[in-house]
Amino acid sequence: METLGSAAVEGLGLVFSWPNLLYPIVGTILAMIFAFLPGVGGVTLMALAIPFTFSWDPLQIVLLFGAFLGGATFMGSVTAVLFNVPGTAPNAATILDGHPMAERGEAATAISCAASSSALGSTFGVVVLIALLPAMRPLILSFGPLEFLLLTVWGLTTIAIVGGGSRIKGLATAGIGLLLAFVGLDPRTAEPRFTLGSDYLLDGLKIVPVLLGLFALSEIIHFATSGKVSISGKLHNRDLTGSVKKGLFAPFLHFGLFIRSSVIGTVVGMIPGIGGTVAGFIAYGHAVQTSRGKQRFGKGDLRGVMAPEAANDAKDAGSLVPAIAFGIPGSEATVLLLTVFTLHGIVPGRQLLDHNLSLVFALIWTLFFSNWMTSILGLLVSGHLARITTLRTQFLVPIILCLVASSAVVFRGSLTDLTVTVTFGVFGYFLKIFGWSRVTLMIALVLGSLFETNLHLTLQLHDLGRLDLFDRPIAAVLFALIVLTSLLPVILARRRSKGGRP
Repeated sequence: METLGSAAVEGLGLVFSWPNLLYPIVGTILAMIFAFLPGVGGVTLMALAIPFTFSWDPLQIVLLFGAFLGGATFMGSVTAVLFNVPGTAPNAATILDGHPMAERGEAATAISCAASSSALGSTFGVVVLIALLPAMRPLILSFGPLEFLLLTVWGLTTIAIVGGGSRIKGLATAGIGLLLAFVGLDPRTAEPRFTLGSDYLLDGLKIVPVLLGLFALSEIIHFATSGKVSISGKLHNRDLTGSVKKGLFAPFLHFGLFIRSSVIGTVVGMIPGIGGTVAGFIAYGHAVQTSRGKQRFGKGDLRGVMAPEAANDAKDAGSLVPAIAFGIPGSEATVLLLTVFTLHGIVPGRQLLDHNLSLVFALIWTLFFSNWMTSILGLLVSGHLARITTLRTQFLVPIILCLVASSAVVFRGSLTDLTVTVTFGVFGYFLKIFGWSRVTLMIALVLGSLFETNLHLTLQLHDLGRLDLFDRPIAAVLFALIVLTSLLPVILARRRSKGGRP
């Protein structure tokens, strides 16, 4: 078993040795480009890259996909500021104050603020992640089928209720995801379920084609039918003004808000299934509630850029806690990360932390390096990259469509995978335009097998008298969290209604 210090040093050497360093550098640059294109994003890049990495070593996978994970968040804020279109979903809260600043000629200030907040927020998240690593090992030993079952239910409940929009829609979408996860052979009886007589579905729905459809193709369809002449809706570049220095030092001028936003991002990232979008809006709401001059928010307040961007990048490290310790995704990006880990035999949990801790630190250092690199490079080249968003729709859409189609076919060499991609692309498009969460569906689909397996094991242990519910304090805590998460929206709504009465 490796010690924490030696594993950290060894992981650092793995990342910064030659030619290993090429993987996080190239991965970060690709993530920046994809995140800058609204409707594409880092999740799409990870899905596109999976079929091309089947023959790679685990270390190469960790270095590349760790860079994908950390390299996308900041560049999405550039498009949010310049064009009022978030490059990635977690940057949605940034448009509320970032774009009004750009309309005032202060785009450079907003972009530099996002860059420094992202880099420092990611640093905070990484420090917390490293501090929690020693506690992960004994915590894992306390988890059995019941705890994993309750953890999965908590993740599904939280993302369905807190994930934004209608709670009924969120719960319904999570239910659809669970139903899709049950397609295939029953793990207890090996009988086909929901296969419609197709041999293709006997092994269940394949994650990669579904991801390509839900997140890549659906966004392309939406973009192509939006009527925009280009990604930004403009055909000419805009001149940007503002103080770069003011933006860079914003986290230090509002240090208390920055720390609180980073804590929010890290904690929200740890909750299974939430992701950066929720973290960004929670941090933004906290900034509005706790800051003076609330009336300035939404009209171009620098704090409205700093808070969500610090939370967005802090959540990347936080989301690795449930992913590394339990194999449960903490965000949409870690869904892809766990998918590629599974394909390459990297098993999260006790085995990874006990016998391959240096690989875990390689992932952590790659995330740290990628976040800083994307903030620095993105700040330097954002003016030049803005020209990409003036490309006409008729030129850009066919290129992305070819990438999606080729990735779906290359995945396993099956045209049926392409059919699945197209089907879920159309389905995802309608989910998007009617305000149903694709992220909730995807996470429920990924967690479905874990939910079912641990449900059966828990029931069997209970029937055999091997499960004492009163002797499992972690299970009691998780059950209480599920109840609180379910009741919290109702309690807050009642308080607001009472406060509004005369």
